[in-house]
Amino acid sequence: MAFQRNDVYMSEMSLPTLSVITPSYNQAEFLPRTIESVLSQGYPALEYLVMDGGSTDGSVAILERYAAAGKLRFVSQKDAGQSDAVNQGFGRTSGEIIGWVNSDDLYAPGALLAVGEYFAAHPETEWLFGLCPIVDRDDRTFKGGVTRYKEFWLRHYSYQWLLVENFLSQPAVFFRRRLLERVGPLDRDYHLAMDYHLWLRMAQVAAPAFLDRELAYFRSSGDNKMSLQWAKSFQEDLDVAARVARPGEGAWIALHRVNGWKNSVAYWLLDRLR
Repeated sequence: MAFQRNDVYMSEMSLPTLSVITPSYNQAEFLPRTIESVLSQGYPALEYLVMDGGSTDGSVAILERYAAAGKLRFVSQKDAGQSDAVNQGFGRTSGEIIGWVNSDDLYAPGALLAVGEYFAAHPETEWLFGLCPIVDRDDRTFKGGVTRYKEFWLRHYSYQWLLVENFLSQPAVFFRRRLLERVGPLDRDYHLAMDYHLWLRMAQVAAPAFLDRELAYFRSSGDNKMSLQWAKSFQEDLDVAARVARPGEGAWIALHRVNGWKNSVAYWLLDRLR
């Protein structure tokens, strides 16, 4: 099984094939919710692949049930980290459009259809992003100030400000496979800012489109990777921006450094006010 298709719906509109990849490791608590958020989309040309890193918490049994029902494909084997798992997923899928959603994040209802329709109507668009509120471990939205701050910059996107900080939320970004082939896969040396590195490389060759609607929900459970390592993440973001910046863009990197200090203080305060 590669793509799930609804032939009646497909007769109404020619939508691009869409591959969704979920990297996962020991996320049995959240994995079923992530899977259901993908499968409930009803997208007519969906290829769904879960790259499991050899989980030992019951995740594989969950994946086996969905795979037996023909709902998804999965691979469970040790990998070299999240970037490696996603890259393997890129190579094992074939959809024209690609998205990846981590095993504790969620897609918003109707997100994939909105994405597919936009790409079908705008063949010149190489990648796009949308809104992505933050949810807690019980799927309740919170940290509204962070979300509103990011949404301001989403609505005022510029490549220069993307050099200053990563305001794109990874699960709400989708791109054409041809663009990925042009700029290359994730850098396995990055464990927190690998998506930011990819966004900057994409932005240097193609301006993204913006869908002013919720496409996904980023989970901040208090014990996931980004929740625990935000300070390290800001430093890795700075390293990425400095590496990717072209001649004449040094001032934006200096601003990134200052902005990173501001964000570090803000997140430190948020942690203590929770």
